[in-house]
Amino acid sequence: MTIYKIDKNIQWKLDQIRFLYPPDDFTGTFANAKMQERHKANQDQKIKVILEHLESRDNPLEAMRGLHPLDHLQFLHNNLEKFRQAGCLEKTVLQLYYRKNTPFAAVGDYTEWKSLLAECDPARLYAEGKPVPFAKTTAFRGSVTDNPKGLSWTVSREEAAWFLERWKDKSLGGGTVFAMEITRQDILVYIEDEHRREVILVPEVAENSVAREIDRLQ
Repeated sequence: MTIYKIDKNIQWKLDQIRFLYPPDDFTGTFANAKMQERHKANQDQKIKVILEHLESRDNPLEAMRGLHPLDHLQFLHNNLEKFRQAGCLEKTVLQLYYRKNTPFAAVGDYTEWKSLLAECDPARLYAEGKPVPFAKTTAFRGSVTDNPKGLSWTVSREEAAWFLERWKDKSLGGGTVFAMEITRQDILVYIEDEHRREVILVPEVAENSVAREIDRLQ
């Protein structure tokens, strides 16, 4: 892994930003010096393009988009206050969170996501979703490690039923589906579109509420 040194005066904090990843970040050696030089020139050109993008952007979300996706979370941490000042902290946290986190797949460090959500303004975060259409309901979550604790839950019975069918044989790698009663006050943000009806719970609710294992819908 190579962390590139930057000698430009850029407004963004770039600590621990890699810029290039394999195959662009190849740290081995080539068969001859000419190939090595060509690879280094290609790297330098790609870094130049990224730096020019960062220099030309005043909005942190737009600046972040010029980086490799694997650098986005680190860039957010580095420039948290600038995201907040630009009014796009909540939008960015949700975009990064939902890249891989779902009610049936959790990616990344729970403590990190909890910390980032705590940095968000509750009203702004809620406004990134849709108004919660219920006072209380049953939410569902799945885990292949039998762990019910998590921030993302679905309120779609259809999605829960699909996973119950898919995971009914644990000998084939199936997971466990959990159900829990939640209220509007338990929710940080409600996301509804053609693909999902999901909530992100208040972390204290996710950590302290008791979920029950289910093998069928009531």
